[in-house]
Amino acid sequence: MSRTTTRAAALTGLTATTAAAGLLLAPAAVAAPAAPAAPVVAPGAVAAEETFTVSGADCVSENYADPTVRNVVAVAVGDPEAQEPLFTDVVEPGENGTWSIELAFEAGDPAGEYLVAAACLAYNLQTTISEYPLSSVVLTAPAGTPSTPSTPTETAAPTTAAPETKPTGALRGTQANTPGVASPDQGSATGDSAAPGRKVVKVLTGFKPGEFVTVTLHSTPQTVATATATADANGTVTVEFILPAGTPAGAHTLVYEGSMGTYFQEAFTVAAAAATSNASSSSLAYTGADIALPLGLGVGALALGGGLVFAARRRSAEGSQA
Repeated sequence: MSRTTTRAAALTGLTATTAAAGLLLAPAAVAAPAAPAAPVVAPGAVAAEETFTVSGADCVSENYADPTVRNVVAVAVGDPEAQEPLFTDVVEPGENGTWSIELAFEAGDPAGEYLVAAACLAYNLQTTISEYPLSSVVLTAPAGTPSTPSTPTETAAPTTAAPETKPTGALRGTQANTPGVASPDQGSATGDSAAPGRKVVKVLTGFKPGEFVTVTLHSTPQTVATATATADANGTVTVEFILPAGTPAGAHTLVYEGSMGTYFQEAFTVAAAAATSNASSSSLAYTGADIALPLGLGVGALALGGGLVFAARRRSAEGSQA
């Protein structure tokens, strides 16, 4: 649909704008008694919603009975190949016949070149006094919204997954044993087997001097010796603990972890309690006497070698873990 302004409707209804549309679509069919100069379009190229002016002359109101009734100029803008103009409007000329009108394309109108047709009509709006030569105006393509330059996103440096930290006492496998650490079953060591309630003495080498060592028995697991076992200046550590009563017989594992990162694990066998009732059991080789403790003893303090060693004993509350 063509657009007519309020001013056009107030002045002429649809008659004048229809006449202008006819000029645009079929100018050759309109009689042209006079040939005034072509209307001037300024500026010749505009953006949508930017006004442009169409102006001309030679539309006077002479030779009429009432000189106060002036002629009107109808203007149409559009594509002559379309069925109707894009928009139309009318304007009253001055007493000297000059006229000027401001127009504008609407947002969304297609960009391109459009023809501008104008005609001077008699006051009765039925007679064409003169037809103006066609002019043109260009609707420029709307300027693209400049894209805001994006700040390059800094590529985050690939994060290296932190090595998994095993909880204290967790089994890591013998492949995780610190090179150089050994557990020779000689000297004061009682060996790799003991019955519940018996004292176990383990002597290990290869730890760092002054390193505190925690020992975990994988029977739940349960910590059976803590930081009271300290490596000497040569890296040798003597670990002593009471094998908890109720520890199930069978194959188990002892895990030794140093405060400076040293790790070592070894197999340990828990013997059946009935097999160790004799006070001269080899598991007492460290002292040569039967030091089996009552099953109800929670924490024992033994004076050994002038040092106080705490041996913690805990009641087994879970199934065995090899």
